[in-house]
Amino acid sequence: MKSKFTLGLAAAVATGIAATAFVPAAQAGHVCEVIAKNDRIRDGKLDIIEAIVAGKKTFKALNPDNDFTLEYAEVSNRIGPKTFDRYNKIKRKGLDRVEWTRLVKARFKAANRDGDRTIECDELMTRAGHRLLAVITY
Repeated sequence: MKSKFTLGLAAAVATGIAATAFVPAAQAGHVCEVIAKNDRIRDGKLDIIEAIVAGKKTFKALNPDNDFTLEYAEVSNRIGPKTFDRYNKIKRKGLDRVEWTRLVKARFKAANRDGDRTIECDELMTRAGHRLLAVITY
């Protein structure tokens, strides 16, 4: 009886892992397009400099009033209030470009699972990868 329970639990865990690892083909294509769009050296990977450049473009696109800061209303669909407060060090009007760049760097580091200092397509398909995409795509 115990072995049937263990086998059932193992099967459920394996199924859950397989289900969370699956990414629809359309979404996978979009993720890889983001890399291709921002890959300046054409190596099929996104390095930290390329991510920062993409983050700066996103900052500019998200800031329609051109006031040099992103208020929470401008980024509320991309980051949560706790993240906004954590990176809003100066506590003025909102996140400035330096604070936004710190957020991009932190999310890049979190998404870089293999530690090779580049982000590949499969790393962007993880939860941390989606969080990075939220701050580098517009």
